[in-house]
Amino acid sequence: MQRLENLYNKISWFFSNCINLFFSLLKILLKSGSGKIPHANINKCIILGNGPSLKQSLTKHADFIRQNTLVCVNSFALTAEYEQLKPSYYVMHDPGLWLSDSTLTKDIFEAIKSKTNWRLTLFIPRSARKSSYLSALKNQNPEVNIQFYNYTIYKGFQNIGNWLFKNNWAMPQCQNVLVACCFLCINLRFKEVYILGADHTWHQDIFVDENNILCVKQIHFYENQEKVVAKPFYKGLHLKETFDMNEIFTAWAKVFAGYKRVKAYADYSGCKIYNASEVSFIDAFERVKI
Repeated sequence: MQRLENLYNKISWFFSNCINLFFSLLKILLKSGSGKIPHANINKCIILGNGPSLKQSLTKHADFIRQNTLVCVNSFALTAEYEQLKPSYYVMHDPGLWLSDSTLTKDIFEAIKSKTNWRLTLFIPRSARKSSYLSALKNQNPEVNIQFYNYTIYKGFQNIGNWLFKNNWAMPQCQNVLVACCFLCINLRFKEVYILGADHTWHQDIFVDENNILCVKQIHFYENQEKVVAKPFYKGLHLKETFDMNEIFTAWAKVFAGYKRVKAYADYSGCKIYNASEVSFIDAFERVKI
């Protein structure tokens, strides 16, 4: 009986991967464009997540951070540290950052446009290429190089996936911007990648109010934690629908699964990713202290 079950699982795994491969290749043909990403020609970089613990890391490890190539994300341009540290790479991944007309979105792009007086590469998915925010940024600040990447999710046989990833035709599912950051750093050909500020402690800051609305206190390193208030947990900056409890834990499971897949791709590519965050729930990468 056990042998039959094992045989069934193998056959199921094979046909499931075949189906996923077919649809992944179809999506690549329809959605992906040129996948060329210039190599960084530097061995080491640091990814700066916006989690609360980054504040501690910036204080404790200022020299280490300043001495290395930096990658920042999302709303980092709104902080004083953006001009102080002058990151070389900036990664955006959430569609809300170019589809929303919120004050936050406008402020982020305005900050990048007005503050950046050094050479910066902004990575953003190809789906954002018609954004008016990017057009204004490109026309008004020549220091910012906009680099599109193909966020076309691949599912299927891992070896084929690694080849597609290496050629930038597809990516693992990146439910969080830091997953996309890790992937892009591998393809920039960094040999060592250190992650700071990747707390991922969201589950400790959620609750359901008396109207069954899922609420969250989203705390970032640049905020006063005591002044952050809980708000309804919307599915995106440009969306007005809140998560259900089952939906948010499913989404978070995809975040951590994405890290596991990126870890496998990093091993294939000869890249070491280290999690040096002071606080973190990520278990895919080796934990280190700087």
